[in-house]
Amino acid sequence: MKMFASSKNLIIVFVLMFLTIIVSSKYLVGVRLDLSESGLYTLSSGTENIIKGLDQTVTLNLYFSEKASSQLPALRTYAQRVEELLEEYVSLSDGKITFNKIDPEPFSESEDEAALAGLQGIPIGSRGDEIYFGLVAKNDVGAEDIIGFMQPDREAYLEYELTRLISSLSATKLPKVGIYSGIEINGGYDYMTRQSRPAWSIMEYIEEGFDVEWIEDNATQIVDIDVLLLIAPQDISESLQFAIDQFVLGGGRTLIFLDPYAETLGSQSQMPSVQRSDLSTLLPGWGLSLRQDVIVTDFANSMVVGVGDSRNPVRHIGLLGMSPEALGSDDIVLNGLESLNWSSAGILDKQENGTTEITPLIMSSDQSKPQEASLLLTLDNPQDLLNEFTPTGERYTLAARVSGSASTAFPEGIQVEVIQEESEPVDGAEETEPKPPIMETIKPKVLESDNIRLLVVADTDVLSDRLWVQVQNFFGQQVVTPWADNGSFLVNTLENFSGHPDLIEIRSQGRFKRPFTKVEALRLRAEERFLEQQELLEEELKAAESKLLDLERLRGEGDGALFSAEQEKELEIFQTEKLKIRKQLRDVQHQLDQDIEILGTKLKLVNIFLVPLLICFLVLLGVMRRRLAQ
Repeated sequence: MKMFASSKNLIIVFVLMFLTIIVSSKYLVGVRLDLSESGLYTLSSGTENIIKGLDQTVTLNLYFSEKASSQLPALRTYAQRVEELLEEYVSLSDGKITFNKIDPEPFSESEDEAALAGLQGIPIGSRGDEIYFGLVAKNDVGAEDIIGFMQPDREAYLEYELTRLISSLSATKLPKVGIYSGIEINGGYDYMTRQSRPAWSIMEYIEEGFDVEWIEDNATQIVDIDVLLLIAPQDISESLQFAIDQFVLGGGRTLIFLDPYAETLGSQSQMPSVQRSDLSTLLPGWGLSLRQDVIVTDFANSMVVGVGDSRNPVRHIGLLGMSPEALGSDDIVLNGLESLNWSSAGILDKQENGTTEITPLIMSSDQSKPQEASLLLTLDNPQDLLNEFTPTGERYTLAARVSGSASTAFPEGIQVEVIQEESEPVDGAEETEPKPPIMETIKPKVLESDNIRLLVVADTDVLSDRLWVQVQNFFGQQVVTPWADNGSFLVNTLENFSGHPDLIEIRSQGRFKRPFTKVEALRLRAEERFLEQQELLEEELKAAESKLLDLERLRGEGDGALFSAEQEKELEIFQTEKLKIRKQLRDVQHQLDQDIEILGTKLKLVNIFLVPLLICFLVLLGVMRRRLAQ
């Protein structure tokens, strides 16, 4: 009877499962529910806007070495994550995106295609087989872009990289960057040495991916550029400030490098002085201010440098080296950066009554202190900065994103000189005196904006060669070797600002690989108990050994026994205690296994019973809604 009831229940379960599959395939097509903790499968609104606005079809070919990676379960899991996310792109695109997964087996045509496309093969194993895990994207007109190798440690930026790749195929020309610089970053002439100065290495990085247009100091408007880059603006004209103001309020994306002590500006006088770079007229309207004549010193992020001929390195708390741990932000522009070096960096403060949203991008550690920039003018030994150094316990903003509403700093407009055109003299008439220039008022076209887009950095020296590249002369050619990521930081920001406007809205996501936090917590508690028992055992062992040594010294010389009766008794006590503690350790291990087993049983019950019941409930709900609609 029991066997019949059991068989009947099993048949009912199979019938319900079959009906669930049939109904869900008919009524729940396209229905998706993302229950992951950080919304791993929910694309951002920026991605949705870009995908839905594609003008031409895009083909995505994911090359993944399926067979060669059979012994790499972590990589295969991440590949599955990438594949599932690309399927989400396809479902959003309304047929504009096609996705293919290709296994480039060794010595196959697909492997040759992957190599020719520029994908990176990683050799593994004793045979040196190469694993490919890259993406090739193509559009209708033959434009192509790639991700050479999809590194699992960049999973948080996966959506941004994929969306940027697809968005780039819609561009028909290089994005244009308008640059104004108070420093001769594009090279110049040194009148002291009578030699030309080469361009900064950062210019090579910019020109590789962008079309550059230089902004003059007398400009009254900035148009036809994708991004405005301001480097060390110093005493710029009112007309240029007005042009910057209107560009920002008009939706122009702007990257600004300021500095309380721009070491690369130098001093024009005989006496050394602090050369400051600021936009004090415009910053308050954007909700920011740069502290006057103050640099941040930071012990935790300080670099160690050599001084003069001394071989003993010293710590320079005004020269900062930011590692990934120190950066501590998941902002897209910091994606993949390993180190950022700063020199005499300033502090950005949020205005109390500002209407914008200030998001710190890079901050100092809590072992920081503001100090006078003038200290650097006569600094012979960097250790002198430590004399009066006492950390405040606060963290200070070195770089920040600015968004939100803002108003013009020139509501009444500006006065500019306009040169009057000369009329052609009539034959035989005497030439007239040139007409003097007249003053003309230029009114702002944009008085306020709902959402400006800025990124402000409180250091200009961060772009100088000495902080991130090594330049060598190789047979007459300048060879640049980066040793820090300062250049990548600038290029990342320009790419973020110059791409599709919706790219700025995409932020990093969580990780697909989730640790078993509950299990890890159980293990940690058990390890703590193990450690206590181990320390107790070691202490008792040391005490017993010390006692044995004392007894050995007291033993008579004529006693030929290996151990005295007292020593034998002490040894028995120690052995008994040792066995007791070992039993306790086994009990702790058994309890750990039991706790984990109970947790696993609960998870199995949830997966076996709760999830199917939830699916059945959703199916019934869909059927009922459909019947009510009819």
